[in-house]
Amino acid sequence: MLKKVILITGANGEIGQYLIKELNRKNIENILAIDLHPLSIQCRIEQYLQGSILDIKLLKAIQEKYIVSEIYHLAAILSTKAEKNIQLANDVNIKGTKNILDLAKKLGKKYMIKIPFFFPSSIAVYNTISNNSFTINEEMTEEKPITIYGQAKLKCEKMGFDYMKNCNSKEIDFRCIRFPGIISASTMPSGGTSDYVPEMIHHAAKNLKYECFIKKDSQLPFIVMPDAIQAIFNLMNADINQLTTYIYNITSFNQPTHNFYLKIKNYYPQFEMIYDIDLKRQKIVDSWPNNINDKKAKEDWGWEPQYNFDNAFNKYIFPEIKNIIQETM
Repeated sequence: MLKKVILITGANGEIGQYLIKELNRKNIENILAIDLHPLSIQCRIEQYLQGSILDIKLLKAIQEKYIVSEIYHLAAILSTKAEKNIQLANDVNIKGTKNILDLAKKLGKKYMIKIPFFFPSSIAVYNTISNNSFTINEEMTEEKPITIYGQAKLKCEKMGFDYMKNCNSKEIDFRCIRFPGIISASTMPSGGTSDYVPEMIHHAAKNLKYECFIKKDSQLPFIVMPDAIQAIFNLMNADINQLTTYIYNITSFNQPTHNFYLKIKNYYPQFEMIYDIDLKRQKIVDSWPNNINDKKAKEDWGWEPQYNFDNAFNKYIFPEIKNIIQETM
């Protein structure tokens, strides 16, 4: 008898690790996880497949062995890394997404079920390069992303909607969040343009000097990882009749780079930081909005961040980092 599982791609990434931990806290263990790299957390899952979402044989094996009840498609090449390897980024971010959508469609048709499909998008789909103080007020604002990453995210959003529309929503229930920068206290980020804030935090915790690649007055919207995961659960659990769109903005706080530095100094007075601006990454930041309107998410499925700029640090980030440091001693 085939087992019913929740499929998570990119399971060893920042969001993937935290998502699995939260599912385990809810006593959910029927998880089929995929990633190119070995899973680096202790968790309870059905099976871990170390492999690529570009591997058609691997995906076919999943189709033959499991009934997939939900999909969280997190696998991606992030913004900074994508600019350095365009072909790889487009293969993973676009072709890989198409492969997982194809898998969902086949499984939905085979078992006559509608599969909830979560896709994490990004504020990278926007372009406010002419006015970085611009606030995005509507999810359907005309987007002309300048990055390979943002262009791929936008294309995949539309691809997901087209799959859902073409199968008359019988096999795929596609839902998407356009995330701001995400700060995780438990994992070190890699390859994202908004990583300068979490990198500052982790360098400070390790008593290391940090070279910030973004200007001191640059400003982007952020949330912390627990809020990001809760938003995913809230959206995925929302009644489809409540939803007025398939794409939602969410955000929590936005501050200039220098304010994050000052906040961190309150907890680590010895922390030193200098500015060494990376012009390519700065251009990307300048093309993203410094704030976004998340009114639709609040109205449709009750989105409300638990953490703001102050309590994110004193209730989540630094207590979590302190526990991790103590555990490794």
